[in-house]
Amino acid sequence: MQNQFLTNYTETTFLSKIRENLRRCSSFCFSVSFIKKAGLVLLFKEIESAVERGCEGRVITSTYQNFTDIESLKSFYSLMGRYPNFQCHLDYECFHDSGYSALGYHSKGYLFAFDSHREVIVGSSNITRYALLKNIEWDIVVQDDHVYEQAMAEFEDKWKATHLLNPEILNLYANKLNFAIERWDMDYDLSAAHIKPNFMQRKALKELNRYRAVGTNRALVVAAAGSGKTYLAAFDALNFNPKRLLYVVHEGSILKKSLETFQDVFGSGVSYGIYSGTSKESDADFVFSTNITMCKTLELFPKDAFDYIIIDECHHATAETYKKIIAYFEPEFLLGLTATPERMDNQDVFELFDKNVPYELRLRDAIINDLVVPFHYYGIRDSLVDYGLTAKEERRLIAQMANDEHCAFISSQIEAHRPQGKLKALAFCRNVTHARMMCEVMGERYHTAYLTGRNDIGERIRAYNDLQSDSAELEVLFTVDILNEGVDIPGVNMVLFLRPTESFTIFIQQLGRGLRKYDNKSYVTVLDFIGNSYKRSVQIAFALSSLAENFVVEKRLMASLVRDDFTALGLSEYGVEIHIDDLSKEEILDFIDQENFNAIKYLKQDYFNFKKYINSEFYPKHMDYLNNDCAPDLIRFMSIKIGGKKTGCYYQFLSGIGEEHLPVFTEEQVTFIGTLSGLLPLVRPHEYEIIRCLMNGIYRIEEIDRALAEKILGYETEQLDHALQFLKVVTRNGNELSLNVQMDDQLAEYLDDLLTYGVTRYDAENGKETGFQLWQNYRMDQVQLKLLKNPGYTAVGTYYYDDYVVIFASLKKDLPEEDKLNYQDKFLQADVFQWESMANLPASHLEKLNQSRFAHLFIRKVSDENGIVLPFTYVGKGTLHNCRKTENGNGTYLFDVAMEHELPDYLQYDFGLTKG
Repeated sequence: MQNQFLTNYTETTFLSKIRENLRRCSSFCFSVSFIKKAGLVLLFKEIESAVERGCEGRVITSTYQNFTDIESLKSFYSLMGRYPNFQCHLDYECFHDSGYSALGYHSKGYLFAFDSHREVIVGSSNITRYALLKNIEWDIVVQDDHVYEQAMAEFEDKWKATHLLNPEILNLYANKLNFAIERWDMDYDLSAAHIKPNFMQRKALKELNRYRAVGTNRALVVAAAGSGKTYLAAFDALNFNPKRLLYVVHEGSILKKSLETFQDVFGSGVSYGIYSGTSKESDADFVFSTNITMCKTLELFPKDAFDYIIIDECHHATAETYKKIIAYFEPEFLLGLTATPERMDNQDVFELFDKNVPYELRLRDAIINDLVVPFHYYGIRDSLVDYGLTAKEERRLIAQMANDEHCAFISSQIEAHRPQGKLKALAFCRNVTHARMMCEVMGERYHTAYLTGRNDIGERIRAYNDLQSDSAELEVLFTVDILNEGVDIPGVNMVLFLRPTESFTIFIQQLGRGLRKYDNKSYVTVLDFIGNSYKRSVQIAFALSSLAENFVVEKRLMASLVRDDFTALGLSEYGVEIHIDDLSKEEILDFIDQENFNAIKYLKQDYFNFKKYINSEFYPKHMDYLNNDCAPDLIRFMSIKIGGKKTGCYYQFLSGIGEEHLPVFTEEQVTFIGTLSGLLPLVRPHEYEIIRCLMNGIYRIEEIDRALAEKILGYETEQLDHALQFLKVVTRNGNELSLNVQMDDQLAEYLDDLLTYGVTRYDAENGKETGFQLWQNYRMDQVQLKLLKNPGYTAVGTYYYDDYVVIFASLKKDLPEEDKLNYQDKFLQADVFQWESMANLPASHLEKLNQSRFAHLFIRKVSDENGIVLPFTYVGKGTLHNCRKTENGNGTYLFDVAMEHELPDYLQYDFGLTKG
C-alpha cells in the first residue's frame, strides 16, 4: 500500500509506522515543532539504532510557545556528539515578524528515504506522549517522488535558516524557559492511575515538569504533612517514566506504605521490591529501601542503576547515610520530599537540592531560607489620584492616573529609589486603557512597553527578555493581570503598584513576581502608590501581617505593626524593609480603627479574589484553601453573619453570598455539615475519622476502634468513648453506630472534601505532637475537648482538674489606657505572668490553686472584635507562686505564674511586653 491514513486507533498507528520506518530507512528528516522527553523516549531507541547502523538523520525542532524541553534537545545534542551522521537544528526565534511577535514554527513532517522508494508522512502529530499515544491525530503517508522532492526543498530551506544545536543556544533557551509562561499540560500522562492528583499536586507537578524542561536534575518539594507528598512523587515518576526507580526512607515501617502508593498509581506495569534489613529485593524495577541498608551496600549497585531517585522525609538527608547515597548515585532526576521547613534540623537540605524548590513555600520561609531575595517596600502617599471615585467615573480616574503631573510624581519616586544598574521595573495597572496610557506618557521619560491578555506567548517572552537584558533598552513594562501568576522574570529589580490593592492575595502574588534571585540582585524595590481611599488599601497591612509567624491579627496589633513599620515580623535581619510615610500611616490607622474587617463585603471580596486567583470555574473546595499560600483563612468564612444569621459552615457562606452551582442540601444536611465544621480547626482528628469510617461502611464500634488505632498517634479507646459522648451527629445502637443524616452522592462528595481538609490541616499544624502546641490558638471548647472534658463547659475562666488547673486569661488590650493600669492580668516579664483569680474566690478553690502541680495557661488579647470571638494563645505550662490577696475588696487573689517557656519575641510584642 503506497498511501495510508494513520491515527492512534487505526490498525497501523502513527507511532508504529514511524518506528518501522526508522528500522528500515537509509535516511530520515524530521521537521517537528514540539518535542517532549516523555514522547521522545517512545522513539529514541529506534532513532539511535538507525544512526548507529549508518543511517543519515536530521531533525529540525523549535522554541515556539516554549514547549520543546531542554531534556529532548540534550538527548539530540548527545547523539550528535556520538554520531557524525546525525544533526539537529533549532528554530530559536529565527522567523521574526515585528515588534515582540515571531512567526510560529508549526510543522509536523517526517521524511524517509529507502532503497526502493521514498515516503512523506505529514499531519498533526508532534513528538509528545499524548500525540503519539492518546490524542485524536490525523496523519497521511504519501509515497510519491515529486511530493518528496517538494517537501525536501522546504526542509532544506528551513535547515539553512535555523541554528545548529550547540551549548550556547541550549543555555539561551534554558534561561528563557526559566521565566516563560508554561501553559501546556499535554505532556502529563496520568491516565494509568485510578487515583488523580489534587490541586496542590497538580501545581507541583507542573512546576517539576517546568524545572526539568530547563535542565534541572534535582528538586525539593516542601509541602504540609498529610498533603499527599508520596502520591505526588508517584505522579511525577509517572510523568518521568523511569526504567528504574529508587525510593529511600529513614524508617522501615514507611516502606510498604510507600510501595502501595506507587502500586496505586503505576498498577502492575512494573515490578516492586523492598530492600531493607529483612528483605533484599534489589532486582525490581522500583526499589523501596531504608537509608541504612542502602548505604551499607552501595557497591552492589552501578552508579547509574536508577534514573529517578526519591528521598523521603529529606530533612534527614544531611545525615551521613543520606549524603553517601546522594553522592554515589547518578540519576537523571533526584527528588526530595519534606514537610514545612520549620521542622528541618539542618538548612543544608536546601543546598543538597541546589535550592530548587518548585512548590512554593510560605513567603516568610522562602525569605528566611534565602530562596528568594528580600524586598524593600515603600508605601507612598499619592494625593494626585482619587481612588474613591465610583465605577461610573472610571475614565476620570484613569485620566488622573495617566496625566503628566502624576507620571512626573511617579518618575520622581522611581529616581529616589532607583536600583543600581539598568532599571527593570514591572508596573501593575488598573486595566488595559490605564496600561496603554501609562506606557505612552511614561515613554517620554523611560523606554517603556505594555502587555495585555491580547499579546500571545511569543510576544510576551520577547518583552520579558528585553526587560531583563542589560543590552536591551526596555526599562518599564506595564501590565494588567497577565503577570499575576505563572511568570517570574528574575532580573526585575523594581515593582510598581499603580492601582489600589484589592486583596492581600493579589498583593502577595504580585510582590512575588519580583523576588526571584538573579546575578547582582540583592533585593527588589517595591513602590506602592497609596491613594486617598483606604477602604481596600488597608489590605496591604493585612498582607504584610501575613508574613508573621503566628499572630492573631486584630485591630490593635495591626495598628501597632503599621506604626512600627512591621519590625515585629522579625524579617529585618533577612534584609526586608517596610516604610510607609507618616501621613499615610495616620490615615490607615484611622481607617483600621473605624472599619469592620469581618464585614461580609470584605470576606466576599476576598473569596472572589481567591476564586479568580486559582482560575476556578466553580466554588473552591475546602482543600484549595490548604493548597495555596495566598488563600484566605477558610475558618473566617464560617463565623460571620449574613442577613443577621450566623454562618456555621462554608456552605452557608457560599449560599449567603449568592455563589452559583452549589449542591442542594436539605436543612438537616446543612445542620450536619455545620456541626462538623464547628470543630475546625481540629484539635484532634477522632471525630472526623469516625465519620470517615461510617461513610466507608465501617459501623461496628470495635472495628472503628481498630481503624482509629491504626491512624491516630497515641490513640486510646477512652478517646473514642469521649468523642462518641459529645458527637451529636452520630447515633449509637448497641455495638454499632449510624449517621444522623440522609446520605447522598452530593453530600458524600462535600463531606469527603471537608474531612480531608480538617485532618490534613491538623496533621500539618501538629505533626507528631499530641498535646497542646506552644503559641497555637485554641477556643475554650477545643481545650476542653482535648482534655477529654465537656466541650460545653465554657462559662468560667478557671477549671480545676485532678492535680492541675486550666486558666484562661485576657489582657484586655481594648481597654482605655487609664483602665489598663488597674487591670491585673499581665506579663511581668517574658516568663512570668501575673494572674488575678475570680471575685469572691471560695476557700476550696484557693486550696486547689495552691496545691496544683501546674497550670495550663491560655492568653487572649481581647475577647472579641466586631462580633467575632477571638481565640486564646497557649503559652505553656506554669506553676503558681506568690499568692496574695488583693486590696480591692472583691475577694480576688493574685498569683505569679512562672512559665516553663519564655514568650518568643513576636508574642512579647503582640502582648505588649515590648515595643518592637
